[in-house]
Amino acid sequence: MPRSYLSLALGALLSLASVSALAQIYTWKDADGNTIYSDRPHPNAKTIELQPTNTVQPPPNPQASQGSNTSGNGNDDEQSSGRSYRDLQIASPANDEAIRSNEGTLSVTVNTDPPLSSGHLMRVVMDGELREEAVAGNGQATQTLNLNNVDRGSHTLAAVVYDARGNVVQSTAAITVHIQRTSVNQPGRTGSNQAPRPGNPNPGGGNSGGSGSN
Repeated sequence: MPRSYLSLALGALLSLASVSALAQIYTWKDADGNTIYSDRPHPNAKTIELQPTNTVQPPPNPQASQGSNTSGNGNDDEQSSGRSYRDLQIASPANDEAIRSNEGTLSVTVNTDPPLSSGHLMRVVMDGELREEAVAGNGQATQTLNLNNVDRGSHTLAAVVYDARGNVVQSTAAITVHIQRTSVNQPGRTGSNQAPRPGNPNPGGGNSGGSGSN
């Protein structure tokens, strides 16, 4: 008899024995030498002494308060404060874009997927320094940060998302922008700021003295 069949047969009989504690299991060899198990006696059969069946109690179900919160009581923001965004990128300006802004203002538009969480804060790092302008999470997928007093020239910038503890959650790839501002030193803009030049002390070009007479 195949080993797998013997295992299944013995397992079935053991299961039957666990149902009735008074049942007896008998075993013997048939004419072909196969081992037979049965709960009915047979000539030359031996009785198998079964040990008490062990039982294991399942662990208690966790309380609902220990699981994930789905009641919408505000804890969702705390749980989502550590999550990352599938998409976080600067939509405007484009990388290596030249921007004319005589006032030195720069608008940075950032797209997020999912929308910026209410437990998060978005700021901009420009040239390695954190800007003071910030946008708090409002459930919108597009955020705009208006940067003021940006100097003329090339700048690198990236948008960074922080959690409520001030930890960095995620940041965009850095881009480079070129701010063009009119300078007071630019030719054609300095005439009004120049001091008046001194006049010719002798506009007529002649001798201011008399001809004299002897």
